[in-house]
Amino acid sequence: MGSMTTLTAADGHTLAAYITEPRGAAKGGLVVIQEIFGVNGHIRSVCDGFAADGYYCVAPALFDRVQPGVDLGYSSDDVAKGRDLRGRMNWADCMKDVTAAVTAATGAGRVGTVGYCYGGGVTWLAAAEIPGLSASVGYYGGPWAELADRAPRCPALLHFGARDAMIPVSLAVDLKAKHPTIACHVYEADHGFNCDQRVHYDAFAATLARRRTLAFFEALL
Repeated sequence: MGSMTTLTAADGHTLAAYITEPRGAAKGGLVVIQEIFGVNGHIRSVCDGFAADGYYCVAPALFDRVQPGVDLGYSSDDVAKGRDLRGRMNWADCMKDVTAAVTAATGAGRVGTVGYCYGGGVTWLAAAEIPGLSASVGYYGGPWAELADRAPRCPALLHFGARDAMIPVSLAVDLKAKHPTIACHVYEADHGFNCDQRVHYDAFAATLARRRTLAFFEALL
């Protein structure tokens, strides 16, 4: 189990972050990026899981700029609230906050990012804009089409769901054509397949994607 702390971005903004440390020496640092639901129970459990595998994990509360303490579930009302909050964000401020999280993780060694839906887009942009990242992993990234022309400066791995109506598999083909060095995997699953609190959770896809993610980080961090 981790604990909450406070980070300070370059512009002086303070934001909360959930940090989980491994029991032994860290294999590296991971910045874990939220969905539109904030640093909720699922994201905290993701951090705890990666920490159990040896990584020092930092999950910045990116929505603190528009509403501190966001911790949503997955009801239709929560989805609507999360979308409203995401719409009030801007990329420049988001990158400042992710940079603060990367800085917090650097004491553990090389740093990678992993993000889910909105966070999948954040990790992609961070790989293009934030110097010093060693690896980037994104799951079913909502903003990928918007950010498709941004080129990652570190190795990137993307996970897609074949039944995901929001992020079509054709986008995997497009992104691979634009950025041939990235790795893309497609699973017979729907949007949100990694989250065991969501209706479209798929244990097989989640397990396989996690194994690939861990192998990616093991090689690069």
